[in-house]
Amino acid sequence: MHASILRYFAEVARSGSIRKASEELHVATSALSRQIKKLEDELGTPLFERFSDGLRLTHAGEIVLRHATETLRHFDLMRSEIGEMRGKRTGRVHIACLDSLGIQFLPEFVRRFHQQHPAIDFRIRTESYNTIFKLLAEGDCDIGITFDLARPPDIDVVTGVRMPLRAIVASSHPLARQASVTLQECAQFRLLLQLDHEVMSSIIAWELGSLDRVSRTFVATNSQMMLKPLILSGDGIAFFTCIGLLKELEEGLVKAVPIAGLRLSPLEMAVVTPARRQLTGATLLVAEQLALDLQRFAARIYAVAPVEGT
Repeated sequence: MHASILRYFAEVARSGSIRKASEELHVATSALSRQIKKLEDELGTPLFERFSDGLRLTHAGEIVLRHATETLRHFDLMRSEIGEMRGKRTGRVHIACLDSLGIQFLPEFVRRFHQQHPAIDFRIRTESYNTIFKLLAEGDCDIGITFDLARPPDIDVVTGVRMPLRAIVASSHPLARQASVTLQECAQFRLLLQLDHEVMSSIIAWELGSLDRVSRTFVATNSQMMLKPLILSGDGIAFFTCIGLLKELEEGLVKAVPIAGLRLSPLEMAVVTPARRQLTGATLLVAEQLALDLQRFAARIYAVAPVEGT
């Protein structure tokens, strides 16, 4: 089976939709449907169950997906080796990261990296903490950038940096002048909380619940970009690391105030890779450069929002 057909099949399986897969692959839906039908005809069995809300793999489809994933992995390794033999770094690198890393850190990284290695391209998706480890384990991404908490044993850490949780407020906010704040002090103001984030929810929502102050939540959303304008306008307090707010911190628009009394060991943000899978030369190069850039980015954060012990 040709590599492109396997790649089409794997993308349809991942997205659960011909339409979504066609948008990702930049292939017409009619052409993609024909390729999937051709593959099913060749194998003599349906690979997807068709439902009104999308496609789901049959048992045969799951077998084909395992084969496709492994075959495509070896194909990418082969292509990378041939590129290196010709003195050219080439390939596609799949990265899964937390939402906050897509605001400033990764756009800056991709821009610089592409200038030096134009034949390497990226597929980047923002996901939750647990989902990132799942994608790495199942071979759906090559590199993760996430919190280094309860890390699975089959995950390697390339680098980690201290990135504690802070109370993020506009520089004009009354709490901006304090050296530290407690959650009880924060709860006297309107709160801007992030939904669907396992780490933040387990740390903040549970402790606020013990204060019986959850009713003061002004906005709850799964998007840090949604909350940023509300922070800047002084309409509330959010709880984030500083990774997605460096520009605003450097410009003095917001303050990252340490939170006193949190029952949590210091958080670390880490670049992670699968331990039991051979990675392409392009992936290894990206992971190495990501590690260096994350350390530099963290140093910039520490300059405007010092972290004890760094």
